[in-house]
Amino acid sequence: MARLRHPAGEKGIAEGCRSFGGLQIIANNSSLSPEEIVANAPSTQIFGWQLYVQLDRPLSESMLARVNRLAQIKFIVLTLDAPVSGKREDDERIHIQANKTASVSTQLFAGTGPSLTWADTLHWLSRQTTKPIVLKGIQTHEDAVLAAHYAPLMQGIVLSNHGGRSLDTAPPAVHTLLELRKYCPDVFDKVEIWVDGGIRRGTDAVKALCLGAKAVGVGRPALWGLAAGGVEGVERTLKSWFSFKTSIMMPLLI
Repeated sequence: MARLRHPAGEKGIAEGCRSFGGLQIIANNSSLSPEEIVANAPSTQIFGWQLYVQLDRPLSESMLARVNRLAQIKFIVLTLDAPVSGKREDDERIHIQANKTASVSTQLFAGTGPSLTWADTLHWLSRQTTKPIVLKGIQTHEDAVLAAHYAPLMQGIVLSNHGGRSLDTAPPAVHTLLELRKYCPDVFDKVEIWVDGGIRRGTDAVKALCLGAKAVGVGRPALWGLAAGGVEGVERTLKSWFSFKTSIMMPLLI
């Protein structure tokens, strides 16, 4: 939905990420099609596609078939942390003021399938694509251990509480990362661990990486940069982040 912030939308974020080697995950409710977002991207730029499984499974299968044809999209992200719309009070206020039949979040999640299971969903998805699968929305170390049992059906997990918008008071991703490091460190050797949510500064990224994460998500900062200055705004945001290599990492070595 990035075009709500700037006309360049998700394509603007893609262009802003380009010179920094950052990968971009495209949601299936993006304001631009995946074909538009990856168009003209260099072969070295990496994209993933985030799937919200629909009640109408053939609809999801049709979209996956489209994504499978896009070589720039290297992996599929299966969304686990938002099976239904959370209680989003700002959306509810807008809904009441606009006198609409449903709030924005309710409309966005209409048709999303809430009944994903370990026994069925991963096997179904692995039959629809040959691209690597990443599970997004792991919120406990127990689920991380369970997810690792399903390797090589899936290759990575994203610790995430959906930005805190899906379930109020859900644990932040970095707390789950700490649990993994404390109670089940062997999981880090079985699947890649990524962290999403609450990463606002270079110091946050360094903490996650030091605890064993392979990557961190910076969706909101990138979106704020896009809103403030389009492609250049995204570039300036990411440039400030990459300064941590000297301003943060070097002092840690002293």
